[in-house]
Amino acid sequence: MSKIIKKYFFFARHAETDWNHQKLCQGQHDVPLNERGSQEAKRLATRSLTLNIDCVVTSPLSRALETAREIHDVHSHAHFHVVPELSERCWGLLEGISSEEMYAIERLEERDPSYVPGNGVETRKAFRERVSKGIKIAQTYHQHPLIISHGRVFTELCNILGIPPVRQIPNCQLVKISTNDKGWEAHII
Repeated sequence: MSKIIKKYFFFARHAETDWNHQKLCQGQHDVPLNERGSQEAKRLATRSLTLNIDCVVTSPLSRALETAREIHDVHSHAHFHVVPELSERCWGLLEGISSEEMYAIERLEERDPSYVPGNGVETRKAFRERVSKGIKIAQTYHQHPLIISHGRVFTELCNILGIPPVRQIPNCQLVKISTNDKGWEAHII
């Protein structure tokens, strides 16, 4: 598959779950939105009305899928696609640890690229390749998709595109990813 097409696209992290509220690493554990998250998703959908959205692409995990469906409700003309490659990083047996413990593991990986956490955790290399593939798939559906995914996916996307990485993007944060003469950039909307 080719490189990520240098055309702008939108990215939003899913709305809140109980595990987000408790600051736990969800990974691929399929945690639904909580009541606050359902309201956040509705507000994000309303905010998205200012954008020209013709394609919504989402992770299949329910927290992203529920968020994406709220957006699709207000952009009913838009194409809707589920892309498994946009799922959150698998943390294996470590799913459920605190976010701080997860961040500590990520810092170890950043300092030593050969470090592998084990315990069924998806390697950083495999995760990065999967995220890159997921973005490329999204771009085959539309040149300017809105991608609904996860915090670790956004961090890896930043790494892939050479954008200063954000360790944790807030729930329902909407970002425009675009290029200029210096490369990729991310702008909060």
